Amino acid sequence: MRDISLFFNRLNFKEKYAKDIHYLVALHKAHFYSVPFENFTMKDNGAGELSYDDIAHKVIFSNRGGICFEFMVLLEKLFDHLGYVHCSRLAKVLIPFMTPATHQLSIVSINEERWIFDVGFGAKGPRAPLLLIDGYIHEHIFLSSKVTRNSVHGWVVSVKENSKPNAVWEDIYSFHDTATFQPDINMAYFYTLHSPQSLLNTNQVASLPTENGRISIRNNTFTEVNGFSSLSVEIADKQALSQLLSERFGIALSPENIPEEGIQ
Repeated sequence: MRDISLFFNRLNFKEKYAKDIHYLVALHKAHFYSVPFENFTMKDNGAGELSYDDIAHKVIFSNRGGICFEFMVLLEKLFDHLGYVHCSRLAKVLIPFMTPATHQLSIVSINEERWIFDVGFGAKGPRAPLLLIDGYIHEHIFLSSKVTRNSVHGWVVSVKENSKPNAVWEDIYSFHDTATFQPDINMAYFYTLHSPQSLLNTNQVASLPTENGRISIRNNTFTEVNGFSSLSVEIADKQALSQLLSERFGIALSPENIPEEGIQ
């Protein structure tokens, strides 16, 4: 990966390299908390090509965020550079309804153990790599994650927002641990870009986790969750949205470059 030092600067990542789970956990945390999940110019990619150069320009050099497919293009190059054994999987998103297999994640192998590495689900996604064994739980003060084996759906990832009264586990996606090839990913990406049933095609979103909550934008609403408290406000116009993206998400996007289907 030719841009590795610049990528690490983008992630504020300074961990000394070691081919172990501690390094992988630190890398996941750095990416998850530094690079927002967002799709504000996703449709600019009319050709539907997942080009490393284009995505590196966007995420590394222009300080933007991205979606799972874009993040994985960069991360797979990084895993190769670091010498990690890894493979892609496509998952069915289960919230707010079941989708086709349109969420890309990675499985990274370390010392005979296989870990789900997923920084592309948004702020409600896992807050650390998850060991691919039935019943594994990652405890977190705000959002815990769990992996379970299901006879029909394969592997199921669930989360529990601990700040909610009577918090319960919520299944967020499922996947089968079978080989995934580039044509599969291309088809899933095409669906995400163009299908009227695609949530990312029909909504403009941004999200970024905080240690005890998250901030998010969905169309004309900004929401901040901090522990037990939650506040939502309406975003008045594109000028206000541009300012919010800059101040809270670190995304420089001028009002004239916000797509027309967003805030008017």
